[in-house]
Amino acid sequence: MLAAGRFFADREVYGLAWIDRELVVTARYGAKADFVAVGRPISDSVIPFIGSEEFILSFQDDPSLQIELPGVVIVRNAETQERYNLSLFWAPDQERYLLLISRASLDATLEIELLRHVRARLMAEAETKAKSEALVRANRDLEDFASIVSHDLKAPMRAMQYMTDEVDTALSRGSLNEARGQLEWIRTQTRRMSSMLSGLLDYSSIGRKHEAIEPTDTRALAGTIAASLPQGAGMTVAIEGTWPAIDTLKAPLDLVLRNLVDNAIKHHDRTTGIVRLSCRPTADALVIAVTDDGPGIAAEHSEVIFLPFRTLAAPGTANQTTGVGLGLAFVQRTVEGVGGSIRVISDRAQARGTTFEVVWPQQITT
Repeated sequence: MLAAGRFFADREVYGLAWIDRELVVTARYGAKADFVAVGRPISDSVIPFIGSEEFILSFQDDPSLQIELPGVVIVRNAETQERYNLSLFWAPDQERYLLLISRASLDATLEIELLRHVRARLMAEAETKAKSEALVRANRDLEDFASIVSHDLKAPMRAMQYMTDEVDTALSRGSLNEARGQLEWIRTQTRRMSSMLSGLLDYSSIGRKHEAIEPTDTRALAGTIAASLPQGAGMTVAIEGTWPAIDTLKAPLDLVLRNLVDNAIKHHDRTTGIVRLSCRPTADALVIAVTDDGPGIAAEHSEVIFLPFRTLAAPGTANQTTGVGLGLAFVQRTVEGVGGSIRVISDRAQARGTTFEVVWPQQITT
């Protein structure tokens, strides 16, 4: 409830009623609105709205539309009836309708003009609030970008460090063709890092996230991620299942998959192993699973791992790396930010291996 509206309603300047998308009254404020039945369609309380439901529903597509009814007679009981001016409009920021009710005077035009000014005041207050919230979100997104960059640069940097050692070895053997191939791989990874960071910056900077949606070949994305991470000679990343091409937020999906696969590799307790990256489309989402055959996670830690600055040392981890425990926190926030979900399936006491299952919506509503 907007503060200004509640203030005036409580002082009986006018009455207010909130109405949901199905035209059912959800709340009312002020004595002037006491004839409006909460939990019932608005047409049950305001007879003139009967037959106008389709027109009223169209307000959701065009918020400039409204209904103004001057001098409506409200019969409260057998002995009491009063005239009210009613104004109904759609409040986009609240995603519901607002009915303004004021007592009709001899000058109905004046009353209606007052309602218009009240509506403008409420809409202006809502717009200011929305802009303030958008600014807070933008600042948070940019702060997240800085943290993500410092975190996500580590995996490709490790891979390139590993490959530069391989180049040095190849040159010492006189294998120039091998060294050239490894240098080309490094060039490819630097281009990918640049593209990845540009995509994340665009996503973090943009105000309306749906503007960052782009056509994405999810199988190609998964393959690029698998090829870009340091795996070692005995580690394999297998891509399985059905990966469709969809319109989605590519940079966040890249972040999620890259972190999950990288975690599976670097927290493995053996020098040989396999990480399976699979996808199963449903009617409205992609169910993506990252499964490893590593040591697993204790059942009591299944929630803790998503908290920031928490790291769990797997017993006998073969690929020792240091970190501050932000990867899975970023992953969870990113997935939930687009309307998806993530869960971990693992119990070290029962069996080896861990699966992270991500439900990524095909239609992004953020």
